[in-house]
Amino acid sequence: MKKERNYQPLLVILVLIVIGVFLWIILQDWQAKRMESARQQETQEWQKRSEELSKKIADLETELRAAQLDTPAEEGKAVDILGPIPVDTPEKQPPRVEEIERQITAFFAYLDSRDYVKALQLDGGAYAQYTAAVGDLSAGLPRVSGETESLYTTLKNVSHFFRVLGKHRTQLAVEVLRNEADILESVMRLFYVWTTGPAGKLKGRPELPVMYEYACYFLNTLGGRSYLMRRDPKVRLLATYYSILILDRANDRKMNPNGIDIRPSIALAAKEIRSFSGLVYRKQYSAELARLAAKYP
Repeated sequence: MKKERNYQPLLVILVLIVIGVFLWIILQDWQAKRMESARQQETQEWQKRSEELSKKIADLETELRAAQLDTPAEEGKAVDILGPIPVDTPEKQPPRVEEIERQITAFFAYLDSRDYVKALQLDGGAYAQYTAAVGDLSAGLPRVSGETESLYTTLKNVSHFFRVLGKHRTQLAVEVLRNEADILESVMRLFYVWTTGPAGKLKGRPELPVMYEYACYFLNTLGGRSYLMRRDPKVRLLATYYSILILDRANDRKMNPNGIDIRPSIALAAKEIRSFSGLVYRKQYSAELARLAAKYP
């Protein structure tokens, strides 16, 4: 009996040790699983951040390639055909009229040399068709106010250019927009400087009241906006931008009989230009729109 009582404390101690070891093993296993779970979660978070960073780098590389490759290519081709495109801003002297007209003439000569224009067999060439189109568009202005008074008036506005220009000149315009997309931005800049600068000997410059009506048509009518929505986004954005500049010129001359508020168009165009890649003169557009936003608070 005495010996049995002496072994009891030892047995209790052994049992406690076994239980302690068992609990320690369970605790270690739980701790290991917890640490592994934490490591996996941390790894997933870093992987997610790495993927996001890689995407941002890829986007920046794409924008950089567009800025380094696409943009100069357009400007370079336009310069090869026309020469340096003039800039008419308050900070610089206006370009010489003779140089502007030489570049306009060079552009129409370039069009006449293109196979798709030759295939149209134009009477008098591209320049003659252009001057005739300006005359017809000046004589038959679109409806700016009261456009939605009737369905007939609305439909006339939507089909305005086709009705005024006719099938063949409309086809010529569409072909030029399609085939000269890589120089179109520079050409539109050139034509804006020509039509808003001092007059020279070359015919085909529309009067400011005519340009004002078409600027209002593009900015503030269902017909004009639907026409632009059918064009390439770049053409739509540039047409909107130059319409804003023309409306600003009209305002300077106290000539806004349609009462168009220019401010919403400025804000919208500025936002779109900031997010539109591939424009040669995007910085200049943004700077000019910022100037106009300050001018029309």
